[in-house]
This record gives sequence, structure tokens and C-alpha cells, in this order.
Amino acid sequence: MTLTATQIKNLNNSMSAFQDAAVGTYVDAFPANILSGVKFARGVATITADTQTVDSGLGTVVAVVVTLQSDPTTTHQSSTATIGAGGNFVIKSWKSTSTGNPTLIAATTPWALVNWIAFGN
Repeated sequence: MTLTATQIKNLNNSMSAFQDAAVGTYVDAFPANILSGVKFARGVATITADTQTVDSGLGTVVAVVVTLQSDPTTTHQSSTATIGAGGNFVIKSWKSTSTGNPTLIAATTPWALVNWIAFGN
């Protein structure tokens, strides 16, 4: 799979501000044999709760990336993901406690759509 410069830019812009390097740098640097046998699945999760399990369709998930499909709102500012059992992963959605308190708490309705990419086999 070859990514265009636009696709790499979009991936870079969708990552958290905490990243130290551009995703495109790493994607281009992978030796071909590292990706042998690795599959990926992607989709859009319609979030209906602050914690939601998603079935990726893969047998096993070894990594997952999530990002909001639209701009953050006061009720849903960000989402994180953790690997679950088998082909599942868990999306947790967050918002600030209040405008004066940035401590993250569980997001509330209305939720945003969440894009996801899962890697595994």
C-alpha cells in the first residue's frame, strides 16, 4: 500500500499533538518484510455511549488508531482506544469537566462519529 502525500498529511493532522514525529516518516521507512501478514481494517463507529466495544472483523487486533470524524464539541472532545479480546477494541470518549476545569471525564450525548483503523491478523 502506497500513501499519497495528501493522505500522509491527513494522517499527520489527525494524530494527537503529543506525537513527536510524522506518521508518514515511519510508514515510508518500514521494510517490506515487517508488514508481511499484517492486515488492517477500518471503519466509522457511531458512538452511543462513553465506552463502546467495536468488532474490527480481524481475528486479533495488535494496534488501533481512532480520531473524531468532525470537530470536537463540548460534549465529545476526544476519543481513545484500547485493544480488547480477539478482534475487538474499546473506544472511550472524553470531554472536559467544565470550561474552567480541563480534567477529562466521560463524554455525553450528542457524541461524534469516530474513525478507526485497526491492525492485526
